[in-house]
Amino acid sequence: MTLAVLSGLGSALFAGLATAAFGLPDAAVAGVALALGAGGAAALAVRAVAKLRAWPPGKLGVFRDRLLVIQDRHERGALWSNMESVTLTEPNSWPHARITDRLTIQLKNGPVLSFRPAVFGLEPLACRDLVLKLRDDPELRARLPEFDSLRDLAISPVVAGELIEPRL
Repeated sequence: MTLAVLSGLGSALFAGLATAAFGLPDAAVAGVALALGAGGAAALAVRAVAKLRAWPPGKLGVFRDRLLVIQDRHERGALWSNMESVTLTEPNSWPHARITDRLTIQLKNGPVLSFRPAVFGLEPLACRDLVLKLRDDPELRARLPEFDSLRDLAISPVVAGELIEPRL
């Protein structure tokens, strides 16, 4: 955001100076140089705004019952009760554990969920601590919103109570 604002201001400043230079006799060369600088600053501002609209490239959702990671078109979730370990090490690297910038969540009876917290604008250590605290503190999780995705309900329909009649 800072880059977009500063390059927009720089573009306006260079455009004003270029206009003033073209009004002076024998300053056309300076006017052209300043106009090119204004164009470059404007291009940089447009690029910064485009990157700002696309940031962050993923979404991290924290709900009462699960952690949801959405990157591009891939959506992965991890139930708090299914998390066995949350580390910043590579999976299956014991005893030669090496700290990385990827958060790795080992799930019970499921694949490993791994992502880079920096993609979501988070510091890796702080993200790991937050996930561990939410995993271990049900009272804190109770203050979070419920997960209500229509796609989730379509995949696993809501079942209230026990089945009265057996299904074949």
